[in-house]
Amino acid sequence: MVSPKQLISIIESSLLGQTPRTAAQRIELLHAIRHSLPSLKSLLAYPPPKPSDRAEVQSKEVRLPDVGSIPLDDQDVQIALKLSEDLHLNEINCVRLLISANQEWGLLGREPVEIFRLAAGLWYTERRDILTSIYMMLRAVVLDQGLEADLIADIQRNLEDLLHSGLRQRLINLTKELHREEPTGFGGPSSERYILDSRGALVERKAVISRERIILGHCLVLSILVERASPKDVKDMFSVLKDCAKEFGVSTDPLQHQITYSLLFSLVIAILSDALSAITDKVPVLSHDASFRREFKDIVR
Repeated sequence: MVSPKQLISIIESSLLGQTPRTAAQRIELLHAIRHSLPSLKSLLAYPPPKPSDRAEVQSKEVRLPDVGSIPLDDQDVQIALKLSEDLHLNEINCVRLLISANQEWGLLGREPVEIFRLAAGLWYTERRDILTSIYMMLRAVVLDQGLEADLIADIQRNLEDLLHSGLRQRLINLTKELHREEPTGFGGPSSERYILDSRGALVERKAVISRERIILGHCLVLSILVERASPKDVKDMFSVLKDCAKEFGVSTDPLQHQITYSLLFSLVIAILSDALSAITDKVPVLSHDASFRREFKDIVR
């Protein structure tokens, strides 16, 4: 299993380096991508809270398969349950977050709110690494970065596999879901507003989520240049675009504007690339679909 941190490190060293890739680098890159496909396909989908796991955490002793029995004190339990509630995460996974935060930062003597923010920050760093990995793969295929043709072909095959498995729908749905004021998005009314990032800097959770949505938008644009959008993709993109456009005239947030533009560009590229298609094995999909033309006219009105 390749961790998100390892994946982004391997991709950066393989795709952003100035010197030609060695055979060992290319093998390591493709191995890392293949072993990360399950987490890339599920894209930011994490096990939700579970009553039995909550009860196990409340018992102050959690058994982890790869670690063994972990004793917890009252503060550990309180923070783990708070993480679960604020982030809609499984309680056992929240204990793992606390363990990782202790390994990364050392938690002895820190205040509970600081420990919470450090653990949450690690989780958001993992999410960013996964999203950035997909973005860099898409960018490598779409833009000419001087990479070897056979390496690009291998990366493109993996991307096409991801897109055929529903990655684009996941990109679209996440762009919408993360905008909600609930645990899976910006957070509910009682959620902690701040986290501590990988540098230990205090940042607003809402800003972190907005930047995730920007990366999602960039991935969406590039994905259409790798694999053309389906009628459902186009209708769903337009639906999310309408939601974002409602705030465009009243919001002064440049991040929100970037997200809206990404959706607009995705939609325009999808329609134009389909209309201009002249490749025999890639005939127009949207313009030849009578039901799509009718339905899309209805939703645009």
